[in-house]
Amino acid sequence: MNQPRDLQREFYDMLMESQYWLPETMLAYQRSQLAQLLRHARANVPFYEKRLDPVFTRTGDIDWDRWHEIPIVTRKDMQEHRDAMLARELPRGHGATGTIETSGSTGMPVKISINRLTAVAANANRWRAHRTYDLDWSKTYAARDGYAEAAEWPHGQSLGPWGPKWDERALQGNSYRISRGTDAQQMLEFINRTNSAYLSTGPKQFHVYALEAERLGMESRLDCAMTHGEGASSGDLEAIRRVFGARAMETYSSKEAGQIAYPCRLGKGLHINAESVLVEIVGDDGKPVGAGSSGRIVVTPFVSTAQPLIRYEQGDTALAGGSCLCGRSLPMIEAVEGRSTAIFTHPDGRAVSRMLNESAREMLRCTFWQIAQVGPQHFEVRYVPNDWATPGDEASVDALYRATFFEDSQLQFVRVREIPLTAAGKYLEYVNEWDRAG
Repeated sequence: MNQPRDLQREFYDMLMESQYWLPETMLAYQRSQLAQLLRHARANVPFYEKRLDPVFTRTGDIDWDRWHEIPIVTRKDMQEHRDAMLARELPRGHGATGTIETSGSTGMPVKISINRLTAVAANANRWRAHRTYDLDWSKTYAARDGYAEAAEWPHGQSLGPWGPKWDERALQGNSYRISRGTDAQQMLEFINRTNSAYLSTGPKQFHVYALEAERLGMESRLDCAMTHGEGASSGDLEAIRRVFGARAMETYSSKEAGQIAYPCRLGKGLHINAESVLVEIVGDDGKPVGAGSSGRIVVTPFVSTAQPLIRYEQGDTALAGGSCLCGRSLPMIEAVEGRSTAIFTHPDGRAVSRMLNESAREMLRCTFWQIAQVGPQHFEVRYVPNDWATPGDEASVDALYRATFFEDSQLQFVRVREIPLTAAGKYLEYVNEWDRAG
């Protein structure tokens, strides 16, 4: 009697092998996946019926040399054309479907329809990253996620094993979901009480927990801090090491594209999950930049067939990477640098997406900050001092800010006790309150 296929295990096993494929083998695999996605989208998704014409020849073949002529999909497209982007039919075995929503930290929340295989790919890529970092699935893992009543402190929500079901040691492990409404002291108590070896949350939230542990004199130890959602600063990483004695695993993912990349333990940068998503780092012309150059991140997840995203702009900028010393042939992102969408605007029409470097935080002698545009040329720099008795070098930051953004900016510095979280439980270091208000 034939046993049913275990697609989850098959895909995971493939990933453990394919990370060492020759580049030409990976390219052939990616094009086979893309060809299926393109034909599905053209036949079943109204949004793509004509949009993909540049790559299809008269005979129905795909001209890969013209790939970059496919228009890039934006968040605005997803907001304005959501119904037209949904597939009328899905390929066999790709259901069932569901809908998730982004947090809207860019000011443009969007809904995305997902299907069964997106979860299969996400799990497999997540487990490959765990294996790379030698995480122990038999230990306890906790994730700060959502605001579900069932996940509230003190108990959180027990979800059982968090590794692959075919691994005997993984079946000994346990995982928890704990609400984002849990405060720092409660979270530290929860980590200790559940003997959690791993915690998943944003790097700024980790930094808050570290400072609170030091303030309270509480000892909490972790094997690994699993950060996501935003880049970790050197200060965040140092606090994680100092207080929790933990290394950090900083993954790059999104609700739209799933698990995009994970860090290499030996080399510098992030390995792209190239078996699941095509990642392009493109310049203003929409074509890939070379290794060591910056560009916008454009993604095409292969198994997102309920709502295909073909050349979707993530809203981030990155430094393109080269080859890695670890022996894996997966393409690299050297660093995710920041947002590609405009943060601040000027009355003359200029818009910028640049960010200040870490030297500004050192000048202010602060742990956290938030820079807000509150008027046409007016900006407020809110920061939490390391030491309230020692003022930061606000004059130097003012000069650096004008050189980075707009020379005629008017800055006001405000020392605060904390930077409030967004409704999604995130810290926003740059906000445009003027544009949103207007």
